[in-house]
Amino acid sequence: MASISEQKSLIRKEVTAKRQLLTVDEWASKSRLIKEVILLSPEYENSDTIHCFISMNERFEVDTQSLIKDILDQGKTLVVPITNFKKGILSHSKLSSFEALKPNKWGVLEPQEFKPVNNDEIDLVLAPLLAADRTGNRLGYGKGFYDRFLSTISAPAFGLLFEEFILENIPTDSFDQKLKGLISEKGFYYS
Repeated sequence: MASISEQKSLIRKEVTAKRQLLTVDEWASKSRLIKEVILLSPEYENSDTIHCFISMNERFEVDTQSLIKDILDQGKTLVVPITNFKKGILSHSKLSSFEALKPNKWGVLEPQEFKPVNNDEIDLVLAPLLAADRTGNRLGYGKGFYDRFLSTISAPAFGLLFEEFILENIPTDSFDQKLKGLISEKGFYYS
């Protein structure tokens, strides 16, 4: 039997390949629905400070760039991650304008100016992932950035994904952090 690491690697390859088969119209339509689900939710309404990943749209991640603009327009405090690859951690910065984002050397949008925020100020986390199961197990890209971050917060964290990437079971290691739930184009799933 394959190790947990090998099982995760296989699922990553399968999901990444399937996600790349989405048409731009499907991706945009499903992303819009997810944004509507979030903006109309009590979780969003009751949160003042929201941590949201900045989507890599060329990878067909759920588009959060439009959501980020809406969060800012509604006057909520927005926190976005900055990846420190050398240390293997995420830093977290307040963002006041979408125009304040610039691509880093890997092409990922990040704030030009770092405005640190304490984890205990965050009310809601919207996390990236490749796939998840209904019990809150997430499969990320395999570097552990979000697992390390999620282990340090008390705010509820929800993973954003398209319905077809909610799988029956995600293999887990002891360091994997569970999500409070998932948000797809069909709504919220609580774990």
